[in-house]
Amino acid sequence: MNPAFAPYDEETDTNKVWYLTRNRFFANAVDGGIDKSAHIFTLVGYPRRTLIFDQGDPSRTVYFLKRGAVRIARVTAEAKEVTVAVLGPGDMFGEESLFGTGERATVAIAIDSVLLCTVRAEDLFRLIQSEPLLALNVAKILQERLADAAAQMEDIAYARVSDRLMHLFRRLAAEHGAPVDGGVRIETRLTHADLATLIGSTRETVSLELSLLVRSGAVRLDGRHFIVPTTELDRQ
Repeated sequence: MNPAFAPYDEETDTNKVWYLTRNRFFANAVDGGIDKSAHIFTLVGYPRRTLIFDQGDPSRTVYFLKRGAVRIARVTAEAKEVTVAVLGPGDMFGEESLFGTGERATVAIAIDSVLLCTVRAEDLFRLIQSEPLLALNVAKILQERLADAAAQMEDIAYARVSDRLMHLFRRLAAEHGAPVDGGVRIETRLTHADLATLIGSTRETVSLELSLLVRSGAVRLDGRHFIVPTTELDRQ
């Protein structure tokens, strides 16, 4: 067993069913259906910066994120790692396992200490077959991913680095933020290198542009976290 992998005792964590009812995958699911299928899910934890799966690994498991944040990346032919998404509580990933691709096409890394519900792809596929509404939920999630990817590519093609950063911060604030005095604090801790791969830039350029954004007040720092002021959120 991977030493970074920490299984949870389901009897001591009574929130599994409660969490699943609040995951987008189970939106509008038939009453009682989650209780009946909860046994196929296992709660597991990974420490911060742990590799959950690597590109090329066998694709057999789907993950539902309960706590923390996960970075999804792809390694190019030039061995450059490009971040394609940052996921938070309520998100699912590894769904390519449902379509029999055989190997992972991406890398998944725990940004924070994370708690996940995992399920074997074949078990989840049988569950989807028994309740077609769940298949619709998967389609909606995938459609949102495609829309985010299209918006990200448009930013990279047309926007200045500072504009790309602010667009990213607004999105992260909406998806992973907590209200604070005068703005929203992004709970996910991202390095300058992480930000650079998310907007298609370099770490050096991002560091320079960030310093200018902080100086202008467009972004505030709170330790290792970023705060997006309310005035900037109102511009989206």
